[in-house]
Amino acid sequence: MRGRRELLAAGAVLAMPAAARAEAAGSWPERPVSVVNPFAAGGFTDGFGRTVFQQMQRLLGQPFVVDYRPGAGATLGAAHVARSAADGYTLLYSPTTAWVLAPYLYRNPGYDPLVDLTPVGIIAETPMVLCSRQGLSFPSTAALVAAAKAEPGRFSIANAGTGSLPHIMATLLAAVAGIEINNVPYRGGGPAMNDLVAGHVDLFWEAIPNVTQHVESGRVHALMISGEARSPALPAVPTVTEAGFPALNLTSWIALGAPAGLPAPILATLNRAMNEALAAPEVRETMQRLSLVPVGGAPAVMAEQMRREGAVYKRIITEARISSE
Repeated sequence: MRGRRELLAAGAVLAMPAAARAEAAGSWPERPVSVVNPFAAGGFTDGFGRTVFQQMQRLLGQPFVVDYRPGAGATLGAAHVARSAADGYTLLYSPTTAWVLAPYLYRNPGYDPLVDLTPVGIIAETPMVLCSRQGLSFPSTAALVAAAKAEPGRFSIANAGTGSLPHIMATLLAAVAGIEINNVPYRGGGPAMNDLVAGHVDLFWEAIPNVTQHVESGRVHALMISGEARSPALPAVPTVTEAGFPALNLTSWIALGAPAGLPAPILATLNRAMNEALAAPEVRETMQRLSLVPVGGAPAVMAEQMRREGAVYKRIITEARISSE
């Protein structure tokens, strides 16, 4: 619902004729645009991003070329963009990690997202699902919490690596529920999900695109999901607020940004192209298939979310003394 409202709110801006947009941005773009992905190729965010960039390329008349620069929890790629010229030819495409997580996990991340990057806009949100292994199908999260309190340390919860969003959410779940769970780190979400399906760990927070097939097959059980509303892909799964844990209403979101100091006309053109790309049937079909929630809207929306969630993650990381170094 929020995504629809923001896209509608941007409607008047999107109505600007193409000729007027081109005039506002001068001659930009005159050559290919490099889009830095701070993670390795593969995964749903990579494929989805290419679908969006194809539409932006069609709208702006220049190729959008993905430049993979993985490493150090997204900080290598993000720092590269932060050091690049603010001319619209180097962009950052990343999930939550680069915007509000990694800067607080590393002593010297090489950039400050609130100072060194220009928000272009949030493309989509990915609800996070708390899953349990087969044979551990509690009727509710409250029942899980009661069992965990009765036997502290009985349950294990996988994460996709130290400082990953699943790790942060596992830490927050233990804190707000007042339970003790054994955190088990993995080298990525794929291996963690594989071990959950195999029954080697009890619980795992994971993005919905990587969960639905396992829930539908009965290999894992979904307890609750983040987001403002239930997902059409998992309509029987209550939201974290419905389950009684509103503090866990955190999602993984995918966004586009640029170096600080990006000229306003180029920023406006980029934002409009992003919003128009989100309205394309091909992009909407991909989002529906992946159970992504469209967001869109103005750069200010993203800037506010970066400030708000950055403060939340910084507090969690500091209090739990989580570090990726």
